Amino acid sequence: MSSDRSIFRLIRSASTLACAAIMPLTVTLAPLSAQAAETKLKALGYTSNLYLWPMEEAFYAELPAATGDLVEIEAVPHDLAGLKGPEVLSMLQDGTLQIAAQNISYMAGEDPRFEALDLAGVTLTAEDARKATEAYKPVLSAVMEEKFNTHLLGLAPMPSQIFWCRTEIGGLNDLSGKKIRVFNSTLSDFVAGAGGTTVTIPFVEVIPALQRGVADCAVTGTASGNSANWFEVTDFLYPMNVGWSMVFWAANKETWDGLSPETQAALSEQYAKLEGMAWEEQVKRDVDAIACSTGGECSYGKAANMTLVAVSDADMAKHAEIIKDYVLPNWSERCGADCTAEWYATVGAAIGLAPEAN
Repeated sequence: MSSDRSIFRLIRSASTLACAAIMPLTVTLAPLSAQAAETKLKALGYTSNLYLWPMEEAFYAELPAATGDLVEIEAVPHDLAGLKGPEVLSMLQDGTLQIAAQNISYMAGEDPRFEALDLAGVTLTAEDARKATEAYKPVLSAVMEEKFNTHLLGLAPMPSQIFWCRTEIGGLNDLSGKKIRVFNSTLSDFVAGAGGTTVTIPFVEVIPALQRGVADCAVTGTASGNSANWFEVTDFLYPMNVGWSMVFWAANKETWDGLSPETQAALSEQYAKLEGMAWEEQVKRDVDAIACSTGGECSYGKAANMTLVAVSDADMAKHAEIIKDYVLPNWSERCGADCTAEWYATVGAAIGLAPEAN
């Protein structure tokens, strides 16, 4: 970790282009514009083998022209920079990173509100997820700025988080007794409600963990698992939605405050466009990835032949019970009464979910 931090301390100065030499040589960085931009920054992007990174790469390549050469951002995916993800917020906070993207629920250990948009299974449709995000974004923006010295630039989901299993399952009840990879506390709550045992494994380490039997099943997005070839180590795909793995883009506050108002406005506008594109892409990728992984028509992903396990009405009834008995009360205990009331007043109101009467 200390070596990672020393590397990224070099990128704190926007004028120090020589630090690009320490970046992995295999990374394609956003090209310099023909006319030098007024401001040059460094960014940490999303995972290199998932579809969001090529979107970011194109975004950064086009940014100088889109901002009239106000700003140029050179970016590298977090995994190729040697980072696993949960450390990103602290590196943004102390200025080691200038701009970064990462799953916001990875930061829930710092503040439970960071998993408020990813409470397992609470929003089952992209439409509800977007309503919840728009309602809660001001809360997260304030938390990041006031508590973590970070300026929020955008929020968007990855495709729905589902179960990839190497051993046969027929439905939700078959998760009982299984070791299931998760990546946040709310997923642990859901798996506990289903009778499973959780193991927390970084995304880049899941395939060997499944191969060794460290996990029987693993949760990730429909497109993420397909892009990362999880179908090579799992045979059963159970598409019960247990979240969205919400991604944030943010800047260190000192970096942000040091930009001119014109540059801030331009970046806010461009990140809003990136956010919108990511929401649209999520919907396309979600449907396509399940078809790709299970032998159906495949437009974007990789063709595979996993067994698609049907989600029954009985499964969904149990899903609702798990949310009521495990997911919501456990998160409420972690977050506290005021935080819970704020969530119901924002997210709950947006999706039509009211607190249960005591």
